[in-house]
Amino acid sequence: MIVSLILLALFVSFGLIAFRGAPYVPTLARSVEKIFNLYTFKKGERIVDLGCGDGRVLRAASRRGVLTTGYELNPFLWVVCKLIPPRRNVDVRFADYLRVNLPTDTKVVFVFSAKPFMHRIDRKMQTEASRLNRELLLISYGERLPAREPLQSSDGFSVYNYKP
Repeated sequence: MIVSLILLALFVSFGLIAFRGAPYVPTLARSVEKIFNLYTFKKGERIVDLGCGDGRVLRAASRRGVLTTGYELNPFLWVVCKLIPPRRNVDVRFADYLRVNLPTDTKVVFVFSAKPFMHRIDRKMQTEASRLNRELLLISYGERLPAREPLQSSDGFSVYNYKP
């Protein structure tokens, strides 16, 4: 009985949430490092990870002294992200990133998503750039945005600029 409940909870957390956003696929360590070759962070800048999974990008940024915020809708992944060190300067929120405002000091947003969800991310980024009244960068891994040309692309990453 307990095993059945655990399996049901895992199915709901990993399976059904995939209808709201991309399924969990961890970003490989060598790929995470490439993010920091695409953009050099300055002191006080924040990276936000939309669908932060197990927090690999957040931890890598934190080790570099970058401020971080991650949003995760899967409760199991949220707990994993909260528990794996380093947790200093890593802010992980159990929330749907489409329904929250980005922190006011956000400079870069990272997303590893699937094609069906990219149009929502594009709209979210434009809305946030306008709300914050300043430029934001989006680093997308795996999928490109359907209606925008990237500033640069490399090894599956695409960088986009959003203006208010």
